[in-house]
Amino acid sequence: MENIYQNTNFQLSKNPRNEECPSSADAGKHNVQSMRDRRPTCTTEMLKCSLAALSLLLFCALGGLCVLGVLYETLSEDYSRALERLSVQQNNTNETERKYEELKADHSRVEGLLSQCNEKCQECPLLEEKWMSFGVKSYYFSTKLLDWEMSRDDCTKKGGHLVIITSNEEQDFLSSKSGDLRWIGLNDLETEGQWMWVNNQSLAETGVSFWHKRPNSLDEPDNWKVEDSSGENCAVLGSEYSSWNDVSCRKKKKYICEK
Repeated sequence: MENIYQNTNFQLSKNPRNEECPSSADAGKHNVQSMRDRRPTCTTEMLKCSLAALSLLLFCALGGLCVLGVLYETLSEDYSRALERLSVQQNNTNETERKYEELKADHSRVEGLLSQCNEKCQECPLLEEKWMSFGVKSYYFSTKLLDWEMSRDDCTKKGGHLVIITSNEEQDFLSSKSGDLRWIGLNDLETEGQWMWVNNQSLAETGVSFWHKRPNSLDEPDNWKVEDSSGENCAVLGSEYSSWNDVSCRKKKKYICEK
């Protein structure tokens, strides 16, 4: 029996291939070693991924810095140009203000001169628009053509009125100076045939009249209505015959003012 027991122990202590079986402690060490061999591989891959991500972030950050740099340069140039334009506009504004002040000063000087001239013209009315003296009156012979009413109003603006003829001497003087048919201050606009001066004095009251006489036809005034159906209601001085004619008030003619 003892021999059998000894043989059995011998056989159990040997594996079929005559190899020694590892103990449980050796097996545990082997498993730990296997885990240690596998762990470094995973850690390396994570490190590589982290480095790649960090590199990408750094690249993006660098690109952003480049873009910001370009924008800064562009904005700096725009700001500089804006400052230059603002400076030019400010200079233009200052120049405009300076010229405006000069114009105001010139305007004030001109107003002063005009005021002085007006005072002198009031003292010497004959210097105003080539007024011509005769007796106690002064006369203005127009160069522009107006109808009778506009002529009357223009004489009023000049401080006078359409001429009122009250003597043979005055009639001869005006006829010698007129040179053209000219409006005088005589009309029968209100009542046909009742001729009135612009001062509301009737022709009969002045005591003189110089209507043109025709030997073989109607004398003036004849109130001819061929050209104007309303008739001829305003008087002109005719230089050719030194007499008066009645004509349509709508015609444009030169005129004589007096004051």
